[in-house]
Amino acid sequence: MNKRICSILVLLVFINMIVIVGQNGLAKWWNTEPKESVLNDLPQVAHGLGYIDGHYVTNSMEALLLNYKRGFRVFEVDLNMTSDNRLIARHDWTPEHYLWLGQSFLPIDGPIPFRMVMAYKVHGKYHAATWEKLLKVMKKYPDIYLITDTKHNDEESVRKTFSYLVKATKKSDPKLLERIIPQFYNKEMLSYIRSYYDFKNVIYTLYQLTNENLPTPEELAEWCYQNKVTAVTAFPFRLTEEMRSALQAKNIKMYVHTINDQIEAANYKEKGIGIYTDYLLFNGEKFITPK
Repeated sequence: MNKRICSILVLLVFINMIVIVGQNGLAKWWNTEPKESVLNDLPQVAHGLGYIDGHYVTNSMEALLLNYKRGFRVFEVDLNMTSDNRLIARHDWTPEHYLWLGQSFLPIDGPIPFRMVMAYKVHGKYHAATWEKLLKVMKKYPDIYLITDTKHNDEESVRKTFSYLVKATKKSDPKLLERIIPQFYNKEMLSYIRSYYDFKNVIYTLYQLTNENLPTPEELAEWCYQNKVTAVTAFPFRLTEEMRSALQAKNIKMYVHTINDQIEAANYKEKGIGIYTDYLLFNGEKFITPK
């Protein structure tokens, strides 16, 4: 086979590749550099979908929409499964949380059916967010990102939750998975999550770790770097200078939760640490306590 024929065949293969993968697909194939994370600029995170009418951690649809108008773009949402296996936004099923949401406690141990959850309004007027409703809002507002707080770290619960989450999201629009940021609570949990989808961004949250099983700052930073972890978030007492230095040396972002004081929030921002907040607003220059 002469050189001219070989050149023609190579050209035909390349053209065929363009046809198959399309222009966007070819760009993705050609450019292997990872895209920058939405967390690079440390946007503040609205905890429990944000503050509404003196209430926080309502995980309600109204809170999400109100805080989007206030300027939030990254939202932490608590997720739990109902007794009939529907994924909803709710912190937990304890008697204390029913009271927190202004609801009458049901004498039921654990999750309740989906229909009953949706019939219970939060503080008498707000509506619980289902995973499907959250996806609809994400489709309407393409700059919303959701950070999941799924509470449970045992394998069965994690697989049940993320199997549902990924399947429902793919059914709605697979591209939405690029704007979902799972939090995980131990190393094993990350492997369970990634068995369903290789999320672009993940956050290692340390609140479930004890002092005995907390890695050293250097060990934490190295493991996160090797496992492509975007960020680490922790309570203030955990964020030592050693941890901050080790993580920043590996370009791993840091967040602290939950910060509701303007001066404290500004100090963290000055150190290059992002915040989760129940109600603080940020106008681009300073943090503000809403009236």
